[in-house]
Order: sequence, then structure tokens, then C-alpha cells
Amino acid sequence: MKRLKPVLLVLAVLIALYFMPFITVEQSDGAGRRWRVPFGAFYAAEEDGSVTFRSYRSAYALRRDSENALHSGEEIKCVGNTYYYLEDKDVSLKGYTVEGGFPASVTYQYESGNACKGWTFDDEVAWEAGALADADMTIDPVKAAEDLEWFVIVDGKALNPGIYNDFSRMVKQGVYSLLRTMIVENGEVKLVDIQLLENPVKVNAGKNEQEAYYRVAVRTAEGIEEHWYTRYSETTETSPRIVSVYEKDGEGVEHETVLFTYSVG
Repeated sequence: MKRLKPVLLVLAVLIALYFMPFITVEQSDGAGRRWRVPFGAFYAAEEDGSVTFRSYRSAYALRRDSENALHSGEEIKCVGNTYYYLEDKDVSLKGYTVEGGFPASVTYQYESGNACKGWTFDDEVAWEAGALADADMTIDPVKAAEDLEWFVIVDGKALNPGIYNDFSRMVKQGVYSLLRTMIVENGEVKLVDIQLLENPVKVNAGKNEQEAYYRVAVRTAEGIEEHWYTRYSETTETSPRIVSVYEKDGEGVEHETVLFTYSVG
């Protein structure tokens, strides 16, 4: 019986480690970056926007420990989402998924950089537009205009110009705001987010550092591109009307980027 006691003690410890939440530790991924993960987890794989670790502990234990690991980052909120920003890796954790099995696995989903950089924390204007990557590009344009209150342009004509006018008025008043525009041209769909930032982002053009007050994200069938601009403007006296943003090059010369054009009436 005495000989069995050490064996039973070891078994009890192993069972506890397998089933019960424990502690989180740091573990390296394939690129050498250190992540906070459940005790006993080891690196398995990485894809664009996610990293996976495996463990011989239970899925329940991984889930509980992963929740603690997630909160090790700085909690940030914007456009209806909560992220956990890890400054040392410059990534924003969006969440995690756990899959059972032996071994089980936990996958962290993340975005590069600070996902809420420059966004306002004023709930009066930071409404829940949702992440551009999650937007439904197949939605009926009329539904997008009426139910989601996106600014919608179909074959050059604005379905709801009042939405754009409201955004333009708020920008002129310095109200931190976001406009999502759906552009349908010959059946092709493009989404454009224009955001006036509460905190300007510093960008470099050659040796010149400048403050960008506007964030623009454009989503097409090929993916999403994001850029920062120093100025925004519209031309209401022309037909079609032109909505543009501007940035300066290394010599300080300003360059225009036309985001979209539209007609009314």
C-alpha cells in the first residue's frame, strides 16, 4: 500500500493538470514571438491572422486559461468590437477558439497593429458599424441604405445622399465619426470606410513626419487596404460630386486620392 501512495499521488497531480485550469506561461511561435498561453501548450502552426498552440490538457482547461491569457493584453474597444492589444508584438487579439482532442488546441485570432488606433472612445459617435472584414458585400443595396444606414452608390447615383451629408456636416464640426460607403458599379461591389480620428496618427513620408487625421479602409473582392491621410474634401459644385483624401510626399507636396464620385437627383 505504501508503494502505491506515490503512484496515486502522481496520478492525482496529472489528472488535476489535465482537467483543471492552472497558470499561463510564455511560449514562442515559429517567428520567435512570445505569446501568453496555457501551461503546457506548445507551438503548432500559424496562418495569416491566427496562431495555434497544442496541449495534452483538456479543452476545458485550455479554454479557461486562454481567457486569462487573452486579458493579459490592454483592452481596447472600437466600432463595436473588443480587442486586447499586445504592444510588444504590435498585434490586437480578437479572440480564441479551442478544439478538443488529444492533443487539444487553442487558436488566437489577431489583427496586426493597434486595431483601435486613433478611434474615439465617445459612445455618442463611436457607433457599432462593425469590422469592415465582417461586412456583408452581398447585401441588397437598398437594404444596406435603409437598414444599415450605409451611404450607397449604384452605377454612379447615390440612393441616400442624406447619409453622406450628415457625415460631412459632422466632419466640418470636428465630430469624430465614421462613414461606410457601398459602391456598386456594373455588378462589382466595393466598400469604403472614411473615419475622422479622435487622435491623429503620425505617419512618415521620407524624412517628414506628419499627422494623419483620416483613416480610410477599402474592401474589394481581393481584400482590404488601409491608409492614413492628412486631409479630406468634397466638391459639391460639380456633377458628379467628388470625395477625396490627401497625403503629402517626402517633399511636402500634397497628392489627391479620389475615393468615389456620385450624382444626386
